[in-house]
Amino acid sequence: MKPREETAPADNPYYAPQSSGSAGYAAGAGNRGRDTEPTEEDFALFVGKKADEYLSIWNEDRRWNWPAFLFGGYWMLYRGMYLYLLVYLIVMSFMVNIVRAIMFSVYYFSGGVVVVVLIANIVLQAIFALFANKIYLHHARRKIRAINARLANFPDLREERIATAGETSLYIPIALAVLPVLILIVTTLFYSVHVYKEINEEMRYRQQQDSSMVQPYFYSRVT
Repeated sequence: MKPREETAPADNPYYAPQSSGSAGYAAGAGNRGRDTEPTEEDFALFVGKKADEYLSIWNEDRRWNWPAFLFGGYWMLYRGMYLYLLVYLIVMSFMVNIVRAIMFSVYYFSGGVVVVVLIANIVLQAIFALFANKIYLHHARRKIRAINARLANFPDLREERIATAGETSLYIPIALAVLPVLILIVTTLFYSVHVYKEINEEMRYRQQQDSSMVQPYFYSRVT
């Protein structure tokens, strides 16, 4: 295995500035504090299949991220960025409500409100897409640092944990995308059954009312 760098190269965009207190992380580790800083190989392990693409994006400091713009929170779920997703949802909800409150002082549902909320979402998604690559880099760096700090003396296990920490999954985004549809279908079915029962009861009640009115009239004609 290639030995890890002991110092952070000045031309490496993946390294963050180190504080003087980071040295000597634990007893017997030597100068391990600087060793926790991710290398390019660490980032490649973490990102996985699209490592070359993201390494190129980070090296060139490219801003725009199409998957983040198109899929938003689902992209973060796919990349395992759950903490960032929570912040994203809070900020998006807060900002959309602020825009809505500024444009419409009294809340009511109308076509204008829908258009304003839709435009606000698109603008906020675009802003998020401009910062998505930086956010993903921060996420990867934070995860890798934690693993390097814990497993600096176990290189094989460290690489395995880095790769596992960066694994992507389509199951959670797909499940969360399908779940509202399933809930809507089930809710519609229950509502339809409820309406059907009410209609049947109403028809039965009217039939009973009609029969109760016909019988006295028939007996009065007979007598």
